[in-house]
Amino acid sequence: MAAKPPWVWDSLAEDVRAKSWQELADWVGWLETAYTPWVLLPPCWPAHEGLKIELSMFWYWHRWLSTAAVNPIDGVRWHNELRRSAQAWRELATCQHEPPVAHHHQIVAAQRARRDQFLADAQRPEQGES
Repeated sequence: MAAKPPWVWDSLAEDVRAKSWQELADWVGWLETAYTPWVLLPPCWPAHEGLKIELSMFWYWHRWLSTAAVNPIDGVRWHNELRRSAQAWRELATCQHEPPVAHHHQIVAAQRARRDQFLADAQRPEQGES
């Protein structure tokens, strides 16, 4: 079985996970300072699962660049991807992190049911085929 990537913390001991969270938070603080105005994050970034994972990946990528990369193009690629991702992160920058509306699960269930219907329709043979 392949080892989990280092940014997947599910199986970490509680103390190691807490230390990793603190190190990530420190790095994100550095990132926000060093890359202002590109990087603008909401204070609730740890509560956004996708953002937390993406920031973790950037963190590990940056650590690799700082310790093992030998080609400057890797650093240029990191900066290009950072700028591109930071544009997407800006959409969350004004997040108030309000809890989901009470009927959110009903909306999600209806959207999934609609998707399932589209999937079923897409799998049916075309009308008129012989």
